[in-house]
Amino acid sequence: MKPKDRGFIESHKGRIMIGGLLLFVCAMFSVMTIAFIYSNDKVRQEYRQIADKRDRKVEKLAEQVGTMQQKLDAMPEKTAEKTASKVKPLVEEEKK
Repeated sequence: MKPKDRGFIESHKGRIMIGGLLLFVCAMFSVMTIAFIYSNDKVRQEYRQIADKRDRKVEKLAEQVGTMQQKLDAMPEKTAEKTASKVKPLVEEEKK
């Protein structure tokens, strides 16, 4: 080092230490930000997988409900036909 540089460092030692400390703090914040983004991405992936499983389950349940609704809609017609077929002979007998 040149004597001129040494004199500059000696006269500004406090400022250089504070600058170095602030530079270190900035580097730590950068590392922490990168770690947070990485871990946050992993958490999002996990929740995305959970949401996909839930959506598949809901889709299956919706299909089952649709099938059951069709069966329920057909039941009153069958019941009405059975009742009508039983009642018709009785009505005809009363008319005679």
